[in-house]
Amino acid sequence: MKTKENSEEILSSLANEGFRITRLRKAIIGVFTGNGLPMSADELMEILRSGNTAFNKTTVYREISFLKERGVIQEIQFLHERVKRYELASLEHHHHLVCLRCNRVEDIVLENDLAEQERSILNSKGFKVTNHMLEFHGICRGCHS
Repeated sequence: MKTKENSEEILSSLANEGFRITRLRKAIIGVFTGNGLPMSADELMEILRSGNTAFNKTTVYREISFLKERGVIQEIQFLHERVKRYELASLEHHHHLVCLRCNRVEDIVLENDLAEQERSILNSKGFKVTNHMLEFHGICRGCHS
């Protein structure tokens, strides 16, 4: 999935706004720009742990809130899960395929990105859609083979 920003651009933007660039903040932003798929806080911490990044669990949650408030990441909650997931807010518009067996999430960009449907909703209902989220639930290739 293509992002409009890379790690250095995000860090530079935060530094220009007067925010400190800690090792943990840099590592977390690196995970989000390198991964591209929505991940839970636990999945983020597992990746940080595997990269030998020292962290405190509470600090990771604070960083998630900080990055969310600054519009760097966005929160996603899939219908079948209780856990919140996060991904870069600067990713191109996309939707998700969610496996009901292994919980694997895959991004998908639809050819006709529902713009026509949004126009139809505006015309027929007078409702201006500002954002939408679409999830496809099923069984992934790895689970049904």
